[in-house]
Amino acid sequence: MKTDYNCFVGTWPFAKRKQIDFDGLRSMHQKHGIETGLVSSLGAVFYNDPFEGDLELSVIIKSSGYRLAASINPMLPNTMYDIKRADESFEYDAFRIYPTVHGYDFDTPEFREFYQMASERGKPIIVHCSFGDYRLDYLFKQKSFEMASLDSFLKRELKTPVLLCNMKLSELEGMVDTLSNEENIFIDMSEIRHSMFVVEDLTKMGLIKKTVFGSFYPMFDFLAAFIHFNGVDNTLKNTILNRKICD
Repeated sequence: MKTDYNCFVGTWPFAKRKQIDFDGLRSMHQKHGIETGLVSSLGAVFYNDPFEGDLELSVIIKSSGYRLAASINPMLPNTMYDIKRADESFEYDAFRIYPTVHGYDFDTPEFREFYQMASERGKPIIVHCSFGDYRLDYLFKQKSFEMASLDSFLKRELKTPVLLCNMKLSELEGMVDTLSNEENIFIDMSEIRHSMFVVEDLTKMGLIKKTVFGSFYPMFDFLAAFIHFNGVDNTLKNTILNRKICD
């Protein structure tokens, strides 16, 4: 199915226009031929108990054909308990993490413990390498993303798929060897908005076979990512849109 791996429902507290309910998300997807999404709660990004946002969204999307990516903050003291609660309370297909928002690297003990639990469950991990507009630093300060820490993590033997969202083209170029050498790594197109030839760029880098579609909607305009399919061969376009990172 044509899938958006990077989409949200809820309210972004720093901009009035960046809010959407599930019907609005699904309407946008249907308009552009997207059949389903791996969706998360914007509220869960900031809640001290992300489980509350995940539980609410699980009820909203039940029987819709959409799948839930549970938001996790490994730095919270009850994270492991929340994962066990999620196992018992609702269906979810992946974990979504926000290192720059929650302030940690991939070599912290808390992240390592979370990664072990995700691996034991066979759940993909969706990593947001940035989140939103860094010009909002006066409202909340995001931690600088540590590429070296990510590179070191990805070079370990990955036990579950990892999807990297919101990576810029220059960042991808700096990690081509690592990204190419591990079959469990995938990337999305959401942050590569400053090139007019994203598909061509990723093809030249040898990364197109790892590319899935992610819009980062409603944080970004949906067309900011979808427009990169303009002029792309339909076979390649459909391959990207239908690519699976998990069963």
